[in-house]
Amino acid sequence: MKKRYFSLSQAQSLLPEIRLLLEDLMKVQLAMHLKEGVTIAYDDPFLQTYEQLKHSAFYHKQSYKFVMLLKQLMKKGVFVKDPRIGLVDFYSKHKGKEIFLCYKYPEKTIEFWHSLDDGYQGRKHVSLLKEEIQK
Repeated sequence: MKKRYFSLSQAQSLLPEIRLLLEDLMKVQLAMHLKEGVTIAYDDPFLQTYEQLKHSAFYHKQSYKFVMLLKQLMKKGVFVKDPRIGLVDFYSKHKGKEIFLCYKYPEKTIEFWHSLDDGYQGRKHVSLLKEEIQK
């Protein structure tokens, strides 16, 4: 799969769909995390084994959903940085250099960008992009 470059307006137009996918991704990850933290011990080894199988089936089903949601996001050109908090980046270019348009769920719009090296801590407001972001 080849990475895609977005203008700010192109990335903004995808946000409604991206937000829904991120919301689902975050729910799946939370469900897996919560289920992982629960341990029930049974006196009966048969019941214990059965419960372990149910837990394993649940975990695998959720893992599959998680991977499919990640794949959908990547097919749209979105780089998922931290699915736990809904942090994603869109590749873009500014003054001939690659940058990321940065989005964090549940923000309404893309308000920040950063260089590929700076990461989330180096986010700057999109108003600082003096030239139109190149496609």
